[in-house]
Amino acid sequence: MDEIKTLGFDWEFGHEELALQVSSYANNGCLYVGLYNKGEEGFEPFGDLTVNLPMSGMMPPESNEAYISGSFSREKLQFIKKHKLGILLPEVGFSGYCTYAKVSFDMERLKEFDPKGMEEYLRGRNVQEPPKKEGKKRKHEQKER
Repeated sequence: MDEIKTLGFDWEFGHEELALQVSSYANNGCLYVGLYNKGEEGFEPFGDLTVNLPMSGMMPPESNEAYISGSFSREKLQFIKKHKLGILLPEVGFSGYCTYAKVSFDMERLKEFDPKGMEEYLRGRNVQEPPKKEGKKRKHEQKER
């Protein structure tokens, strides 16, 4: 059985060793990253690294982009930078009076921590992304009969 990889997360309440879960939001397929810490009976939810902003101007987002959850966002951004999980982008998202930082995640890096979740996420994105439309060929581009 493969051992679950963890990363150190420092916040005002101390230090945690957290595992990552990669998935997607059900309503729009956007990237979801969850955080889990090891409890007495296995891994338990610690919090969300990302937040779903379906009304943001980011729709449809790039498959590697997501907004960072507002709870302890400064610590979460430090966590992302420290462990080279992604790059902070200049764009921000809004919901009500809250502002959310946007991150471009390193998908290969996320895959190191949740290969199965990443595979399922990418497979789902391929299904949800509309097929590229090919324009009608002009007469001079059509094959001769």
